[in-house]
Amino acid sequence: MTIATLPLRGPNTVQMPPVGVGTWRMGEDPAQASAEVAALHRALDLGFTHFDTAEMYGEGGAEEVLGRAIAGHDREGLFLCSKVYPWNAGRRDMVAACEASLARLGTDRIDLYLLHWPGGVPFAETLEAAGQLLDEGKIAAFGVSNFDTEGLQGLIDAGQADLIAVNQVMHNIPNRGPEHDLFPLMKRHDIAAVAYCPLEIAPTRRIDGIEEIAETEGLSVAQLALAWHMTRGLAVPIPKSSTPAHVEELWTAANHRLSAETLAAIDARAPAPDRPVPLQVR
Repeated sequence: MTIATLPLRGPNTVQMPPVGVGTWRMGEDPAQASAEVAALHRALDLGFTHFDTAEMYGEGGAEEVLGRAIAGHDREGLFLCSKVYPWNAGRRDMVAACEASLARLGTDRIDLYLLHWPGGVPFAETLEAAGQLLDEGKIAAFGVSNFDTEGLQGLIDAGQADLIAVNQVMHNIPNRGPEHDLFPLMKRHDIAAVAYCPLEIAPTRRIDGIEEIAETEGLSVAQLALAWHMTRGLAVPIPKSSTPAHVEELWTAANHRLSAETLAAIDARAPAPDRPVPLQVR
């Protein structure tokens, strides 16, 4: 990578790489598992070290696929993120869910463990479980996902945000809502942003003039979208790819930086909102 890793807040010294590889929709079809492992192997070979998964993805199947892919690799050189279901985020259930994720991943530590979305379990219980997992070294950092401005502000106001290192939300060229109020709030409180669905290829392609911009840069639309994230540095993108060829395209884009003129051209066609908009969730 050509930019430095991002330090995460919390009781441990944790560095998050500036781009990751997602595993959503992996592990759902056993017939595709070998191809998915091959794609992740190619990502590792190229130099990707940050991998994002969740117990929800394939009901643990994606964690198993990722575990197969990283087996035999230097664990200290990897950054693994997984997520817990909201209904598993209580005092005892979250510890058990994390241990199950660790077993599927074939590792003894998850570098970043996220509450997948806001749920009915009191957040104080989730924090208690996160603290135990941190103390036991089963996770290195804790965070949340899909928390909008109001939800995150509520945790801050309640004094419950001290352990939150990351908020992972949907952010891409067609969906720039977090830039208006959520990302500034997170920056003020030293909470890092991770962007899921960072490419949104079909909606991005429908933006008038975007394909011409990509062609001028010598990139595909997907590559332009990833280069946009990497150049702006607002959030760590975690694009997903199930083929070695697409992983190679992503690696090229992750190391490509756009000019100020290109960024301005994208802004002109897909500007950030000038007022709050609801957080997009998928």
